[in-house]
This record gives sequence, structure tokens and C-alpha cells, in this order.
Amino acid sequence: MRTIVLAIVAATAATSAMAMDTGIPGLALNTEVVAEYKVDAETSTLVATPELEYSAGQAAFTAGMELNVWDNVGKFTLDNEFDVKPEILLGATYQLRDDLELEAATSYDFEAAERGEITLTATFNF
Repeated sequence: MRTIVLAIVAATAATSAMAMDTGIPGLALNTEVVAEYKVDAETSTLVATPELEYSAGQAAFTAGMELNVWDNVGKFTLDNEFDVKPEILLGATYQLRDDLELEAATSYDFEAAERGEITLTATFNF
């Protein structure tokens, strides 16, 4: 029961992404924290995703990574994240029209020294 309460409190506190203005025009540090509880598996996790974003006109470029902060098996797990080299998530978006957004995304795993799959996405909203 304590785990459920902890997950609910964390989810309530971190439902929106937090952003920090860096003082440099177009550059921002965005951080998303997600708390998740799986009822059937009775597991809970807390993941933080810091992301550096540079915006110029209709385009935005991002670089970030996922950090596993806590789970109910290993408890506090953030210190384990720095035992291995990180995987950096890279992306670019471009708002072509009000109803059409283009996106490119990939990653680079410094531990394996290889690039991840490149994904190209077009999103049409109507």
C-alpha cells in the first residue's frame, strides 16, 4: 500500500514537464519525471528524462537521456545509472504547417559505441 501511495504522490507532483530557462535565447533545459505503477505486476518505477532543447523559428533540436531514479526492487537506482556510459537521445522537429509536423529521431549509445535506429515521422493533425 505504501508503494501505491508513493507512486500516486510522485505522479501527482510530476505530471507536467518542468522547464528551466538558461538565459540563452532559444535554449532550454526541459525535464520530465514519470512515476508508473503496474497493478498486476505490483512494480513501480520513477524515471527522469532531462533534455536540452534549442529552438530556432519553426525548428527545435533536442538531446536528452532517460535516468532510472527508483524502482520497488532496487529502491534508489540513480547511482547505478552512472556505472555505464549513457545513451543520448537526439531529435529534431519542424512545424511545416499548423497541421503538419516533421520529426527525425535517433540515439547514440556510448557504451556500445553505436548509433540507434533513425526514425522519420510526419504527424498530420485534423
